[in-house]
Amino acid sequence: MPVNRFVPIALAVTLCGCGSIGAIGVSPGNRNPPPGQVAGGLPPPGGVAGPPGGAVIAEPLPPATAPGATTVAANAPPAGAAAPAAPAPAPSASLGRTDLLGGWTIASSGESCQLFMTLTSWTGGYRASTRGCSSETLKSISAWNLQGQQVVLAGQGGTPVARLQSSGGSRFDGATEGGGPVSFYR
Repeated sequence: MPVNRFVPIALAVTLCGCGSIGAIGVSPGNRNPPPGQVAGGLPPPGGVAGPPGGAVIAEPLPPATAPGATTVAANAPPAGAAAPAAPAPAPSASLGRTDLLGGWTIASSGESCQLFMTLTSWTGGYRASTRGCSSETLKSISAWNLQGQQVVLAGQGGTPVARLQSSGGSRFDGATEGGGPVSFYR
């Protein structure tokens, strides 16, 4: 049997496997798809359906600007007008334990060093440690806990060392149990 006899059969089988016969334009009644769709229901990529026969018309592009030219948005303030100031970030309304995890810089009485907080259970809440601190107060921190919106840094046996509140962003300010100022931030 010659090969030429199998070509039309193979072509027909291939076309049947690709979709419905109506998708290739051989349908009874020669229906045209609605505007914006290609036969078979899918929109063409990057364009809208054009005239019958399958031509695709690309969507119009925005107007080009000359090199070095700038465009101004329709609602932009006039040139020379001051831009409105962004509102200052408000302190976090709902502080969670995971917001406090990781490394921080802690400062008290003119000294700054590193504070690390984890979620490992520890006496007084969760494990905390300091590095590079010279003051006995900051060296003694071994735990932290969140009581409402207040962060309590604790020492040996869970004894509070300092209490701090969010000052907005990633900064917390408060006082040590001895009354000195303390803050941590990143």
